[in-house]
Amino acid sequence: MVIDLWVNSLSKEAAAAFLDKSGFGSVEGFFGVGVREGMTPLDLVTEMDRVGVDRAVLSTSLSRVQDDTLAFAAEQRGRLYLATSVDRPDRPRRQSMAIRQRAAEGTVDLVRVSPLVDQYPLNHALYYPVYATCEELGLPVSINIGIPGPRVRSRCQDPVLLEDVLIDFPDLVVIGAHMGHPFEELLIEYMLKWPNLYLSNSAYLAKYMHPSMVKFMGSRRGRGRVLFASDHPFLPMEKALSAARSLALEEGPMADFLGGTAERLLQKQPRG
Repeated sequence: MVIDLWVNSLSKEAAAAFLDKSGFGSVEGFFGVGVREGMTPLDLVTEMDRVGVDRAVLSTSLSRVQDDTLAFAAEQRGRLYLATSVDRPDRPRRQSMAIRQRAAEGTVDLVRVSPLVDQYPLNHALYYPVYATCEELGLPVSINIGIPGPRVRSRCQDPVLLEDVLIDFPDLVVIGAHMGHPFEELLIEYMLKWPNLYLSNSAYLAKYMHPSMVKFMGSRRGRGRVLFASDHPFLPMEKALSAARSLALEEGPMADFLGGTAERLLQKQPRG
């Protein structure tokens, strides 16, 4: 079972809006691909079939209506989990209500927080209503950590800030996204300390993983704590999966990395 924890379906307009944000154009072509043409959900599933990805977590917006995408995802529920991204952290009550509505509709399995976009620290009070709602509903939260690719301030994603969230929301499952480079050794210590903290290598080729992280993934205490993701099409899933399969991991830890842990975390039914 291969589950890609982060994939995107972007219209041409959405791709242009993302890349044209101040500082974000620096990621265009970083992995040798162009994304301005966008990618439809059908294109995405076709690529999953070609590459050999069984299921994926498709990112959607929390504020903007995406009826066509949600309808397609409903038809492909055996292939697609749904993530929703906090896109108006300055409206925390509205965002929390939207998460509750999506949970009631069955159209959310994971909530994403990307601090680099709006430049609020990941432990900012504006995010706390979202964290509280997700903890109550039993939804895992993916939080971008580490130095981001876009030319924006990085301190809002300092992994040290995760401890505030983990202390204040002890039942919340937190997945650090985009690998957290260059803080891998700190994150190993945090994962040893905090049982609800996981890590994902989204937007980060596995071949560049710190040797200490790979060793941790194969250890008794580290097995199942790191999850595979691509961030397709920004990082093509074929390239990401090939690098992931090349890691020096035994069969069991590799199976957990490629999808076993993600399946366990995502198949927990949100609480009503």
